[in-house]
Amino acid sequence: MTGEVAVACSRHLYSRLRTLIAGPGAQRAAGNLGWLVAERGLRLGLNFGVGIWVSRYLGPEQFGSLSYVMAVVAVVSILAELGLDAVVRREVIAAPEAAASVVAGARWLRFAGGVAGYVLLGGVMAWGGTNAEERVLLLVFGLTLFQPALWVVDLWFHARLEAKYATMAQVGALAVGAAVRIALVLGKAPVTAFAWAAVGEMAVAALLLGLLARRRGLMAPVRWVDRAVLRRLLAESWPLMASGFAVVLYMRIDAVMLRVIRDESEVGIYAAATRFAEIWYFVPVALASSLLPALLRARERGVAAYRRRWQQMFDLNAALAFVIAIAGAATAPWLVRVCYGEAYAASASVLVLHIWSCVFVFLGVARGQWLVNEKRSYFYLGASVAGAVANVGLNMWLIPVWGANGAAVATLVSFAGSAWLSSFFHPGVREVGWMQTRALLIPLLGWRYLRRS
Repeated sequence: MTGEVAVACSRHLYSRLRTLIAGPGAQRAAGNLGWLVAERGLRLGLNFGVGIWVSRYLGPEQFGSLSYVMAVVAVVSILAELGLDAVVRREVIAAPEAAASVVAGARWLRFAGGVAGYVLLGGVMAWGGTNAEERVLLLVFGLTLFQPALWVVDLWFHARLEAKYATMAQVGALAVGAAVRIALVLGKAPVTAFAWAAVGEMAVAALLLGLLARRRGLMAPVRWVDRAVLRRLLAESWPLMASGFAVVLYMRIDAVMLRVIRDESEVGIYAAATRFAEIWYFVPVALASSLLPALLRARERGVAAYRRRWQQMFDLNAALAFVIAIAGAATAPWLVRVCYGEAYAASASVLVLHIWSCVFVFLGVARGQWLVNEKRSYFYLGASVAGAVANVGLNMWLIPVWGANGAAVATLVSFAGSAWLSSFFHPGVREVGWMQTRALLIPLLGWRYLRRS
């Protein structure tokens, strides 16, 4: 029976995906999604595999310090990203002839945001909550705040359903970065060298992305920028930036609070577990990017077709997330023991809890694209801020009691509230909340649900 259920689930997921990409441009959308999945698969094999080796080499304490610094930079990086991803993709799809000015405007806005973020890191170091090694790591790894500006053409490739070119650039840089990290481990390099490796990987990818974009015909002006474009991008993106800050805050604040309330080793235990969940977060982003044109076409055919396609979108995201969560929870002790060794044994219980956050992350990313399409960015902001506040409050309560396990519970509960339950608090979004709920019922309704049209 288990095998029959697995086969039925696979057919159901394939049917949903095929329906979503049916129609004009289906082959391009499927190909684009395939390249995105391939890129992440290679990233999993190179970056994740080498990352585990690096984690074992550094040990929980030094790996905890590096993870803490990465979490701080991730929170600050929202200033460099400015919430422009979805807006830029939509603008390029809507007006391909204006793509160059949109890309140039986004690049300059993100560069300014990167400068502001790097200055803010100086404030973090002055605060005094870091040791000498962590301050050096912040200075070095903080240079990755300029990645959003250098990689902005990646959005152009995705909007044109040409992810294969972005994949080529990023996989090439990833291979170089993985080779460098292996050499650093073999050479017994200090932890700071691994931060420099990340900066070098960013620079290589930026160079390759720029060269490929030029070959594909993007001639984004370097000096001239349309001020009207800048104003339009900022006007639409700042609520998304604030929302993104809240999302990153409640995704990364766990590591920061564990470092402050507990110690570096606890951060290392937590970070090792969350890697197994976070490697899958690309899936809903790839689906949203590749299926956006099909969803917009469905909107043109009427309300009923548009709603049906979105229900299928939520169904697909939830089903994939449940597969990942069940597999991850069932194999957690084995995964941690094989990948990290006995030093990270405590990560297994963290993984069992944290992996279920994938379900709400997947539904939240899909809803986020719907909110952008319907221009309800302010709701996204409110829900994200509420999730961040809930996560901080839960962490303050649970971390002193349960440590890394408490942080995992706080993340799961806050994700559920922000990405799903918040949908019911606004009349204009409540319908989406019911779509998400129907998608969440997939495991309970079984065969009847798998056959639902």
